[in-house]
Amino acid sequence: MKLAPGITLMPFLHGKILFAAHVRSLCMAERFDCIAVDIPEVFQDDIGTAVETLPYIQAVVARDFSESECCYVPADPCDAAIEGIRQSFQNHIPYVCIGRPHPEGLPRLLRSLPDEYAIKKIGFDIFTALCLQACGNPKAGSDEDLNGGHCAARLRELSGTYKNILALVHFRAYARTVYHFGHRSPPAAPTPPEVYRISTWHINPDHLYFALGELPFITGKFERERQDPFAARPVDVVTEIKNLFRETRDSYYDDKDTIASLSPVRIQAALTFLRNLTVQSGWLIPSLFDIIEAARGVGGNAYALRILKNARYYPYLPFELGVPLMGAGIDRITLPESGETVKAINLFRDTELQWRTISIRPDPSLERRKKYRYAWNPTGMCSHVPEDATIERFNTHVRAKTLKTLIEEFAKYEKFTTSVKDGIDIRETLRNWHTGHIYVKEIPPSRGRLDTVIIIFDVNHDADYPHHTTWYAEHGEESTLTFYATDPFADLIGPGIARCRYGGLSLLFPPRPVPNIFELTESSSAVKAYTADFPNLAARLAYGALLFSAERVVAYVADRKPGVYLRTLASRLKKHLVWTPLASFSNETIRALRKFHILNGKEVRSWAARFIGED
Repeated sequence: MKLAPGITLMPFLHGKILFAAHVRSLCMAERFDCIAVDIPEVFQDDIGTAVETLPYIQAVVARDFSESECCYVPADPCDAAIEGIRQSFQNHIPYVCIGRPHPEGLPRLLRSLPDEYAIKKIGFDIFTALCLQACGNPKAGSDEDLNGGHCAARLRELSGTYKNILALVHFRAYARTVYHFGHRSPPAAPTPPEVYRISTWHINPDHLYFALGELPFITGKFERERQDPFAARPVDVVTEIKNLFRETRDSYYDDKDTIASLSPVRIQAALTFLRNLTVQSGWLIPSLFDIIEAARGVGGNAYALRILKNARYYPYLPFELGVPLMGAGIDRITLPESGETVKAINLFRDTELQWRTISIRPDPSLERRKKYRYAWNPTGMCSHVPEDATIERFNTHVRAKTLKTLIEEFAKYEKFTTSVKDGIDIRETLRNWHTGHIYVKEIPPSRGRLDTVIIIFDVNHDADYPHHTTWYAEHGEESTLTFYATDPFADLIGPGIARCRYGGLSLLFPPRPVPNIFELTESSSAVKAYTADFPNLAARLAYGALLFSAERVVAYVADRKPGVYLRTLASRLKKHLVWTPLASFSNETIRALRKFHILNGKEVRSWAARFIGED
């Protein structure tokens, strides 16, 4: 609004991209000769120096000599006041801090305001009017009233020197600034303490979440957009949250099969879940807590952990500068000069921050992994019971599906004459609809049983699967399991707990003791039936399954049909492979099946669930 001829007054909230973008658009649309920002005057000189060091983020700390109070102002790239100072540098015009001379006490934390996402729908003016109504009119004599009176007095002084001023005043003091400017109220006298010790420090990148208004990931995107002269539009917070999910998936999951498990459909499911969580919380822009919960619900613990790391990552790191770093928390900072942790007030914080607990497990450190490795007992290994149940259910499903496929292969179709036999075949009837005949099908009797299932996930990367073994059933409801998988010691996630991925496996049910096919040599009697070299691990696994199967029919699940080599191998062993495409099962099913854990002894099962959880 126009506070007076030559004074444009704009209210804002700290640390919000949409307000910073609006300041930039105002400076591009109109030529100002001074920018006034609602920051305490004690920061006048040092805040400009901190802004000049952007994109490296600094904090200007003010501490009185009695050291009873400490407050700081972060040079947040997404803050409207900081953007106003940057515009003054860019347009070669002065900036002036018009806040009260000294920061006195904790600024009043605002109640819940309309979500700034609504600006795109209702416009900036209507949104600010709603926010002002929600903030209310501060009482006379309150801190907001005194600050508003000082801002109004400073603007009257500046109007005598500059012809066109852009004044950025926070929502707390906006209404009182307008009131005092219209009534020409004198400013209140400054209250002691009058002298502060000012220092400027780079903020530890790991602590930026506590100092900035937006997520560090979004702040980094906004800074990159600012440095791109061809950027089409300002950064949209909701779009960047979507990019957070996608970029985390692309940067961490470099394996093709794992990327498939987090397909665009699953990412969309995570975003839908996030939207529901956000709306349930009464907001339109999600919080970090809701983001992590949505990621964990769809992608598991590992994905949620990496979402958390990426959300807190700011790309412009001051480590290369070799400067001391200031630690920051909700209400405390650690000063690099003394290493002392003191209570501090972030003057750019508008709403209350609270600690919330989320059930997410960090990856073990390198030292812990070494400890787990050295404590591993090579004579004791067993499976994780919930994963045994999962794979047995899948085994039962595949065997039933293979028998159904086998029956359909030998089904006969003929024209209806006197008997419908095993029922009308709709597919064949529609195919010959033009002839006017009805076709019936005759299903042959069951052609035996099926006791062996072969599942091949990866046939082209044998070097990734150095672990080859056979696990024997612990009871009559389990299968004899032969598989090749990733190295267990490459991913130790807990004491006696290794995480692996199958490259291929075979299941023999009912279980019986069989030798490990990977340990047989070409001179062994079991291998003499077929003496050619095995081209890959999948072929060797298939040979072992065919060799020890007691039934003629063997189920084969893979991406492609068995080639000439496997068909010839099956023919020599008088077996018949029935192929089921791996793509006929969902990505979620394949993901859950491929991942498994090796435990270093049955006693580990008592605590394994605490470390495995939802990967």
